[in-house]
Amino acid sequence: MASFVRIIALLALLVVFAASTSKTLYFTVGKEGYLPDDYKYGDLYRFTNLAAFKAVRESCRKLFSDPTPQAPVALYAIGDSFMEPGSVDAQDFQTRTYTYTHWNDHTTIHLDTSVRNILLIESVERHFREHLATPVSNFVLSPQPVKPVEKTHSYEADFDEFMTGPKDVRLTYPEERLDNVLFNWPVFLHLREFKAWMNLTFFNRVHSMTTITPDHQHLLLNLDTDSTVINSNFNPVGDKEFSTLITNLNQTYEKYHSLGFDEVYLSIIPNKTTIAANYLGRYNHLIERIQSDPRLKLKVVDAYRLVRPLGLLRTSRAIVTGPARAGIYGSGN
Repeated sequence: MASFVRIIALLALLVVFAASTSKTLYFTVGKEGYLPDDYKYGDLYRFTNLAAFKAVRESCRKLFSDPTPQAPVALYAIGDSFMEPGSVDAQDFQTRTYTYTHWNDHTTIHLDTSVRNILLIESVERHFREHLATPVSNFVLSPQPVKPVEKTHSYEADFDEFMTGPKDVRLTYPEERLDNVLFNWPVFLHLREFKAWMNLTFFNRVHSMTTITPDHQHLLLNLDTDSTVINSNFNPVGDKEFSTLITNLNQTYEKYHSLGFDEVYLSIIPNKTTIAANYLGRYNHLIERIQSDPRLKLKVVDAYRLVRPLGLLRTSRAIVTGPARAGIYGSGN
């Protein structure tokens, strides 16, 4: 009996080890519901475990789930997590096709000249200055039709990456997966929430990657509030850098327009700090300056104007402002 228990324990440890080192196994098992979802309550709760900011992440309703007439448009998007599959897909647009690539990737495409080709460049505010430090080149145009390439992963490739890859692949990501597999179950979350409550109540301390507003009504990413880093709302944008950003945007427009795109759009998604807590420092007004600059050649999808009114309601706590309110920025990033 003791040997049987040891074998079971050994197998369990092997499964845990494999799940922590292989992203393929981790996501496969997690998708089936056998592992806790570490993003279930949003990334800010994930960092802090503050129960007051715990809200189940809601999936957005698809705008065009029923068959609808499709415009003769091919939409291409370069973006981050706001545009990735699962957040946005073809059912959100009345276009004939929708193609997405992440800022970290390069994708080869072929334009169909029988339809209107539109390019959307989307970036969250905190990474905009990094993304536009150089002209955008994530879509590579091919004169010939391109067969879709499915990204495939194998356990063997994951393990090779774990053994020989960069530090994040060998240490940081496996550690995060291991922590989720072992300690993200409800019983441990309650203990973590108690510890987080104690730290905030008695020491006014939260996770190092976050900032809490003085009234304890908003939880923010530290990247947004630390004025010493380029990602922050309160990090100054000098005239020289600002002109470079505009130049790189215009060069991006000219490049893709010359390659066959009919229209090129820009959308900058505001940081939560911009909307709910820009009073914490000297706000650099990056989004407004970029979007209103007369030199800008790209058309703008103005997400800032759409969500800015929510910040005006912070004193009433009606929409975004306050613990455990999901809202558009309430529980997550």
